[in-house]
Amino acid sequence: MLWGLTDHFVDEVIAVYPTHAQAMWALKKMLADEPEWEGMIEVVPVPDRRRCLPRCRRVRRHCGALVR
Repeated sequence: MLWGLTDHFVDEVIAVYPTHAQAMWALKKMLADEPEWEGMIEVVPVPDRRRCLPRCRRVRRHCGALVR
């Protein structure tokens, strides 16, 4: 199971992470930079990474883990 950040504004998973902890860390970091996004973005389970936007691959590499 993968974990993602979903953006309710665009109704898409915008980033995918291999662990829940990494996804929560990314969410906290994002909300520290953009506090007005509170409630618009949340961590969700992602059973199929094809549901995410193309930029997910870049985000996963940045967090230090490439999930295939």
